[in-house]
Amino acid sequence: MTGETDALRSRDVAQKTRALRKYEAGAAAMARDAGDPPLEMLSPFGPLIGRTRVSPELLARLDAFADRHVLSGDREFLVPPEVACAGGRDSLVAAIEDRLLRYVLAAEGVAPKHIEIDRIWIVSQHAGTPSPVHFHSGDLSGVLYLKAPAPPAESELGKTYISGRKAGYLNFLTGGKQRFAKTLLSVPPEVGVLYTFPAWLLHGVEPFDGPGERRSLSFNARAEVED
Repeated sequence: MTGETDALRSRDVAQKTRALRKYEAGAAAMARDAGDPPLEMLSPFGPLIGRTRVSPELLARLDAFADRHVLSGDREFLVPPEVACAGGRDSLVAAIEDRLLRYVLAAEGVAPKHIEIDRIWIVSQHAGTPSPVHFHSGDLSGVLYLKAPAPPAESELGKTYISGRKAGYLNFLTGGKQRFAKTLLSVPPEVGVLYTFPAWLLHGVEPFDGPGERRSLSFNARAEVED
């Protein structure tokens, strides 16, 4: 009986350790000052953002579907299951599930038991259109760029998101203006690039000037993992 009790207690400790370990950051240095003595800079805190790409074939299928809606005047519309699942192992669903599985494994050290995609939609925007700062539902979200506008003017690149830049960048925010901390990440829209991130992470898209279309696909998903 004592042995059985000890085994249960040991298993309980192991489960609690696994559950808490996902909150524990690594201590690898992101930068090093080679002075005497050396100074290592660690950046262990904050959410992880995944960046990857999808195949040209998948992009072509998604744009062919989206073109019909955009030509009809739609600016935001859902991606139906038959489109999301088309292409077999190169389908949109397969790409999302693969990237989220790898994201969770990298972020929490354990692969998810199940990934459930809740909603997939496409947004088409032209000059002067922003997306205010917001967050999503679920556990994880992603943004895939299908089209990007013309490159911004040099005068806009000299500004920042906070100072009113109009370059069409995607901006992730965590916290406010905090000394000794990075709290804002700005990335340009690049066709074929997929970002994955926690659904609670605040993000917004700034407007852009000039010709072209910023066409993005977004999704929300839930990831079930072992406790």
